[in-house]
Amino acid sequence: MKLMQFIQGMFLTTCILLFAACKNDNGPIYLVSVDNQQKITDGTIELSLFSTGEKFFIRGGDGNYTLKNGDATIADYRYDGETLTFLPVSIGQTSTTISDRKGNSYTVSILVSNPTDEYRVKSLEAEVEGDNLTKGDESTLKARIVEESPLQTEGRFSLIYSDASQSYGELRIFPNSTGNYQLGIFERTLKYTEDTGEPYLRIEATMAGSTKQQYTFMLFENETTAEGTTTSESAEGTNTVCLIKEDVTDQYKGEFNGLTKAYRIYHLIKQ
Repeated sequence: MKLMQFIQGMFLTTCILLFAACKNDNGPIYLVSVDNQQKITDGTIELSLFSTGEKFFIRGGDGNYTLKNGDATIADYRYDGETLTFLPVSIGQTSTTISDRKGNSYTVSILVSNPTDEYRVKSLEAEVEGDNLTKGDESTLKARIVEESPLQTEGRFSLIYSDASQSYGELRIFPNSTGNYQLGIFERTLKYTEDTGEPYLRIEATMAGSTKQQYTFMLFENETTAEGTTTSESAEGTNTVCLIKEDVTDQYKGEFNGLTKAYRIYHLIKQ
């Protein structure tokens, strides 16, 4: 009798374990990016307002998925049974829930925002030109141009575009590593240097406030480094190396006779 009870208990335990194993065969639902095959681990997808969307594969669950959109006026989706595409509609935040017939579900948060380029200041230097500048004046001027910069090392430029062509938008200047910033508007146009024909982006900016401070920046991307490369590796991945040249000739010309050109140069890393 005891042997029979033992056998029945073992059979029941085995059935329970087999049921639990079968139930978890497919595992939880998750998303994988089509572009880089990376799994979405933080539950958030960011979409640029003017992009054509982002594509993902749905993995896990039993394979029979149903989707429920939170707010189609912010982000919509298309699913063809293999690829899930999230489409930006307007600025804001919403969510989409993916479920299967076994009760598994996964909710992803979708943030739609204006496209943004952000540049961190790695270092500063100055360039000056003038046949009649003394060595002392040249050294003094270079030091002042760096010291009087509106941004110092670890400061940031943030360009938030308000149109699909990325020609206009909002400029945020973070003077240092803190979160405080100056706000302005900008217009961006493609130009070429007169001497070499090198392409650059001319950024005309007007800052908010009573003084309406104006800046003219020359943004050069993919600058070749001393090692002959155009990118630098970091723990976060590959960052574009670039620089901004700010023409400050008019700011110092009255003080330094013989000055013909003066530039403040920001060596940047594009985030």
